[in-house]
Amino acid sequence: MLDQLLIAVSFAIAAYQDVKYRAVSDLVWIPALVGSAYGIYSLFPNLDFLLVKLGLLGGIALVFAVLGLVGQADAIALVFIGADPSRLSLILPLGFAAVAAIVHIAYLALTGEGWGSKTIPINQFQKEQKWIPVAVVVDGVRTEVDSDVNVARDEVEANPEEGTLVEVKYGVPTVAYLGLGYVAFLVYLFAFGNAAIL
Repeated sequence: MLDQLLIAVSFAIAAYQDVKYRAVSDLVWIPALVGSAYGIYSLFPNLDFLLVKLGLLGGIALVFAVLGLVGQADAIALVFIGADPSRLSLILPLGFAAVAAIVHIAYLALTGEGWGSKTIPINQFQKEQKWIPVAVVVDGVRTEVDSDVNVARDEVEANPEEGTLVEVKYGVPTVAYLGLGYVAFLVYLFAFGNAAIL
């Protein structure tokens, strides 16, 4: 249980940072790393299921991050979900995260903020981390940026010119969804006791 609480601490802080800043510090993951190492140590030599989960989620996270489909923190969060020793940790945290995502995305769709793309001034783009750039418009000329979410923002901010517009889409806080899902999973485990762990 100590390993799960350490992972939850990282997820709680990461979720807060993702919502507030749309960026997650690497240092946030230190408690989760310690918790994961402890969990692996405590399960030794019965690591088969845990290693399969880690391999599965780690592989998916690596492919998604390399293709630029998710941010680096999103990929790290997926790996730490896989590091949880519970047999339900592959299904329930991701299920709870999906519910959080669906509710938030539905809210964004109803309010109109997170739907489609829009064009904003470069200074607004630099202040608000919630945007993922699609293209830069300078003097009426539209230039697409890299589709890799890990590169695109840096590309736009590298040479900002006065009067530049940025075509953006809303970047959902995926780490926050995963963090909420993991914390909800632990609440479920506490509520239903050891019967839910196996």
